[in-house]
Amino acid sequence: MPVTTNEGLIEHTAGDLDVLRPDGQAVRLGSVWAERPVVLALMRHFGCIFCKEQVARLREIVDDIHAAGAELVILGSGSPQMAGFFAEDYAIATPVLTDPQRHVYAMLDTRRPPRWGFMDPRVAVRGLRAILQGHWQQFGNPDLGDETQLGGIFIVRPGGELPWAHRSAFAGDRPSIVDVLDALRRVMRAHAAPAS
Repeated sequence: MPVTTNEGLIEHTAGDLDVLRPDGQAVRLGSVWAERPVVLALMRHFGCIFCKEQVARLREIVDDIHAAGAELVILGSGSPQMAGFFAEDYAIATPVLTDPQRHVYAMLDTRRPPRWGFMDPRVAVRGLRAILQGHWQQFGNPDLGDETQLGGIFIVRPGGELPWAHRSAFAGDRPSIVDVLDALRRVMRAHAAPAS
């Protein structure tokens, strides 16, 4: 399972990068975790069937993420306009940002396999599951983002500490929402405990 823990600080690498809001305004990525921890979900692209499925599932736990004292932030690789459409289509009430040059993806060491890597049978099985849940793939529009980029989910604490990360090994590889919440709660408990 591609989960790692205690990866160190990303404040002066990924945190210093500018990303875009749906209105096209630049935001320093580190500002999103400056006040409280963030569950940072990197989407493959805004037309990705798996990303649509993942966001639909993450929406189910937004209240739990907030109750834990954190925020959900979704980051894609398409145009700001597509980020806005994605947020609107999926009624996302948490921040949706985009990184068209995929600098954040590179800094967080996410994978970008060759196109034949999408021939993995696990991709087909998970794609069928997503279709059965009512999600559809969109192709061929570069404004949606990079179709070969993989994503991941990261928990980032104020100061840029990265205590937990799941980098997708293939399209459709994502942790369950139970795993994300469990990881977030462990991170929050670990930092709430008094030092001895």
